[in-house]
Parts: sequence; C-alpha cells; structure tokens
Amino acid sequence: MSAGYFPKRDKVGLEDLFKGLVTACHILHHNGIVDAYGHISVRSPDNAATFWMPSNMPPALVSSPDDLVEYDVDGAEPVEKNNTKPGYLERHIHSEMYKRYPAINCVVHSHAGDVLPYCVSGVPLKNTIHMAGFLGTNVPVWDAAGHYPSSSKHDLLVRDSTLGTSLAAALKPATSTGFIYSKVRSALPSQLGGSSSEPKMEPDHAVVLLQGHGFTTVAHGIEEAVYQAIYTKEAAKAQTTALTIQNAHTGYALEGKVDVGAGGKIKSGHAKVEGGGLKYLSDRESHDAWESISGTLTKPWALWCREVEVNPLYKNDCPGGGD
Repeated sequence: MSAGYFPKRDKVGLEDLFKGLVTACHILHHNGIVDAYGHISVRSPDNAATFWMPSNMPPALVSSPDDLVEYDVDGAEPVEKNNTKPGYLERHIHSEMYKRYPAINCVVHSHAGDVLPYCVSGVPLKNTIHMAGFLGTNVPVWDAAGHYPSSSKHDLLVRDSTLGTSLAAALKPATSTGFIYSKVRSALPSQLGGSSSEPKMEPDHAVVLLQGHGFTTVAHGIEEAVYQAIYTKEAAKAQTTALTIQNAHTGYALEGKVDVGAGGKIKSGHAKVEGGGLKYLSDRESHDAWESISGTLTKPWALWCREVEVNPLYKNDCPGGGD
C-alpha cells in the first residue's frame, strides 16, 4: 500500500481521495492507458462496502467531485438512490474485484493498444523488464466466451456480476502463498489484514488480460494501480519489440531428412533456432524487482502529477487545488 490516497479515514481523506482519483484519470489518459474509454475506481476510505469511480465520461474530462459516483460493492448500484449520473456499463469489473479481494482498493481497466495483441494472438505476455516485476512470470488470460448468462449480449463487455465474478476468479485468490500476497501483505494496515491471524483474500496476479478486449489491474492504492497500468503497457511494448528484432535476427537450421524425390518435402525433422531465445525474468527476479520498485512509487507519481498539472487539457477542481 502506498502512503497516498487511501489510508486516511476522515473527511479530509475523502477529499484527498477525490483529488487523487481525478488526477489518476488524467495520468492514465496522458500515458495512453485510456482514451475516451477505460476507467479507474477506488474503494471508499471510510466504508469498504462502497467504491468511487467517475460517471460515464472520457477520463481526461473528469474534473471535480460532481463527476464521481459512489457505488455499492455488492451489486454495483449507486449508493445515492436518486443518482442521475450515467455509470460505466463495466463497473461490475470493479465491484466484483472488491467483493472477492478485500485488500484490493483500486482497479484500472484499459484497452491500451500495445497490450491488445497479447489478448488475441495466443502469445503469452511475459515479463522482460525489471520495472514490471508485478507481472510475475505468468499473466492469465480470461475469455468471456462460455461465461455469458443466457440472453446476454456476446459483445465481450463485462456488463453484469456473472461475468465480473468470472473475471475476478481469473486472478486466482491466494490465501497463504502467491506473488502479491507474500510481498505486499506485511505492509497492509491491520484493518485490511496486515496483522490478522487469518489472512484476507488477495489475488495471486496483479494483471489479467481479457480475450479480444484489454486488461485489468488491481492494487492496494491509486498510485500503485496507475504504476501497474502504465508499466503493463511498457512491458508489452518491450516484449513486442524484442520479439520483432529477435525474429529478424534469428536464423534457422534444418535438422532431419529431406525426401528430394517427393518434391523436397521434409520426411522427419524440424527447424532449429540459431541465435538464442528471448530471456524473460525468472520468478525470483520478478519478485525481488517488484519488492525494490514498489517502495519508490512516489517518484513517478510526482512526475506524472506535474505533467498533467501543466497540461491545459486537464482540470482538477477538487478541494485542495490542482492535480
């Protein structure tokens, strides 16, 4: 948990939360994680049974508390019953993550173009850079096919709790071991399970890809979630570039027998790759890299805040000033 926009549990903390959530929307847009689509939410600091997210609008244009809506975790319906602000159709992504994982406080959903190829190609997204140690060595892919409720539209959108529940389960809850669990739980405040003898459920993965759709990342605070979203994109870019240049550089040697009389077809054999394979981070390297980086999240957060603060596109009218 980063020491930013979640731990405070008073009125001032809620104001800080609004300011941080609006800022996060701007940062995610500025870094190409969201465009007119995509969204971020955060669990309420004073009520774990609710969460806040913008109304259905482009993230770059979110600017004040009036643009935010509080939802119940159970059902994803507005807490304010006479609410007239339109909500994101896919808010069930967020509600079901919060419902299944009590220690998770922030969720980002994105359709970033650099990540999409790994949602459709069958090529696994695997970590190649130390800045994305949170990815671990295996990023799960969830496919909506087979999970649609009867009479539901088969449009890949997580438009109900049935699909949201299935997606949340793809992060594989860990109760005693697991990548995120083992490295982050010790830093959690006691009300979130840090000192409890019975651990709260946490996911075993920080990121899940959605087949033909995009990705979702979950975290313990806003800064952490934004960081993970940005570096999921950067890791995908690095892997794609590495695979491209490896393909261009690598040679192949034919091993096996060639039947010349049958038109030169290979009877038995295979193509042997020459030039080495792509090297991914090991489980230990991912573990230790994230442990080192996770304590420095205030540094990129400060930079990203300043970048959106001086950009006239973004406005943050939440109490306390600009971004």
